[in-house]
Amino acid sequence: MKFIQFNTVAAAALALLSLVGCKNEDLDKQHYDNKLYISTSSFTDELLIKGNVNEATRDITVGIAKPVDRDITVTFAAAPELLDAYRAGYYDPEAVLLGEEHYTIENPVTEIKAGSVSGTPVTVNFFETAVLDRDTRYVLPVTIASVEGIDLLPSARTVYYVFKGAALINVVANISQTNFPISWKNSVSGLRAVTVEALIRVSDFGTCGGKKGEAMSTIFGIEGSFLVRIGDSGFPQNQVQLVNPNGNFPSGNSALGLPTNEWVHVAAVWDATTGDRIIYYDGKPVASDSRASGTVSLTSGCYIGKAWNDQRWLEGDISEVRVWSVQRTADQIKNNIYELNVETDSEGLLAYWKFDEGTGKTVNDYSGNGNTITSVNDMGWVSVSLPESKK
Repeated sequence: MKFIQFNTVAAAALALLSLVGCKNEDLDKQHYDNKLYISTSSFTDELLIKGNVNEATRDITVGIAKPVDRDITVTFAAAPELLDAYRAGYYDPEAVLLGEEHYTIENPVTEIKAGSVSGTPVTVNFFETAVLDRDTRYVLPVTIASVEGIDLLPSARTVYYVFKGAALINVVANISQTNFPISWKNSVSGLRAVTVEALIRVSDFGTCGGKKGEAMSTIFGIEGSFLVRIGDSGFPQNQVQLVNPNGNFPSGNSALGLPTNEWVHVAAVWDATTGDRIIYYDGKPVASDSRASGTVSLTSGCYIGKAWNDQRWLEGDISEVRVWSVQRTADQIKNNIYELNVETDSEGLLAYWKFDEGTGKTVNDYSGNGNTITSVNDMGWVSVSLPESKK
């Protein structure tokens, strides 16, 4: 029975071989002599540092090309000595080693039983990752430290787990040809102030090649009562308009039209306690007056993506929809475009839909008020990296 133990120098040297990019077809060519290998499509696994994600789990599986008549024992271990090999092979000289306090290898020994071609997974647990510095790349090499019962394919023996700062938004919803009815769980009647925010990227403000009956796009609200929409009859089809108890606001102005295929944070403020009606683009006020009065109720007939009929959907992507019972200031809007810390800054927050689920038709409410919404039709999920880098 063979027993292979890799020392530190040999491990680092072999790691350099694997870092040149071991493709699946290369592995297939080398499996003819039935060597052990880590079964994976990539030997680097990137995990994101996010404030709301504090732990993760990864499984490593080993395999052989064809069964043998003996058990094969494989032992995994963290390999800090391979950090320099990673830095050189991936041209990442600033990468640092992930600290031992952030991981455990739960079951480092696995077996491929006689007659089988794969072993039970080895589990790597990561924890307390939210405290990592988003501007630093952390690497944990996990390698096959020893094999008993077969030879090893050197270029497929190490996996590199790489932690890097996540974009603030990684996935958004495409809500073309659908909408979301809102059944409020908290009181939304008799409101004296309302702020609505949404991060949107619209691909078409018109009738979308004849699919859409009207060149109007709905963000949020209730038809004829309180509605944040884009476009109107005799009004620029790409300009935001607030329908409210004091009349539609603002007047049509082609200079206030939104661009296509670009992300814009839109906010609409209606505040009867101050009289303020304000429209913001990306945290900057673009229209305002002092005609707000009365009260607003959002109780029934409230939607995201629908007003009057199903032909006024938003043709594009949406994220970070928030509804407040207070006036948000320009600084509050500008400083929280891509995310909101609801634990420390949630006064007056009625609903907060991030649209970041990435699957399905249900969108959760992060306000704590339980206003989960569900798309009436199938919807799309789009991978993004926001905020986008400045060119």
